[in-house]
Amino acid sequence: MSLNVDPSTALQVGFVALAVGMTVFFSWWTGLRAIPIAWLAATGIASALGVFQDFSLPPRLVLLFLPAAIAATIFTWRADWHQRPLSLLVGFQSFRILVEILIHRAASEGVAPPQLSWEGRNLDIVTGVSALLLAPVASRLPRLVLHAWNAVGAGLLINVVGVAVLSMPTPFQVFEPDNLWVGFFPFSWLPLILVMIAWIGHVALWKRLRQASAV
Repeated sequence: MSLNVDPSTALQVGFVALAVGMTVFFSWWTGLRAIPIAWLAATGIASALGVFQDFSLPPRLVLLFLPAAIAATIFTWRADWHQRPLSLLVGFQSFRILVEILIHRAASEGVAPPQLSWEGRNLDIVTGVSALLLAPVASRLPRLVLHAWNAVGAGLLINVVGVAVLSMPTPFQVFEPDNLWVGFFPFSWLPLILVMIAWIGHVALWKRLRQASAV
């Protein structure tokens, strides 16, 4: 299996740089060292070897992503990663602006299906832009506002994941063209690194907002 279009060097370098950069940030944020780097390396190697290019039921990428997301949710809820300033927990989600720019570039090149970009069914750019705007005043906002923002951001993330899965060439495919690009390196890092970190950020903020005093 191969992509219909060869991705540009700039697109590939962009995804590598963002995935590596966010992994380094995540290592600092959580205080973990080996686990994030090992996950980045293991998923990168598997992707480069073509492991995720198998979309037979269940697609291998989904088979790895779902349990990893569940484990990350449980791990985040039990850990103390939420003990960071609200401005950081909100503002870091602005990295999704870069993610959406890269996805848009991929769609423009014909690498990614258009439904995964902001010109299609992906509105995740809203979360990134609003995070950038809200971060400076996050500590002064009512917790209800931050709960609502976090819920909308998580919903938009779940939406694009759903569209991605329903665009894969399986019997359950709803959207076309096929979502094949996430099976190839370095684009497998989109769900396995970038989406995962964004989701963990939402979970951490939910936990932070549960505190008696979110300051």
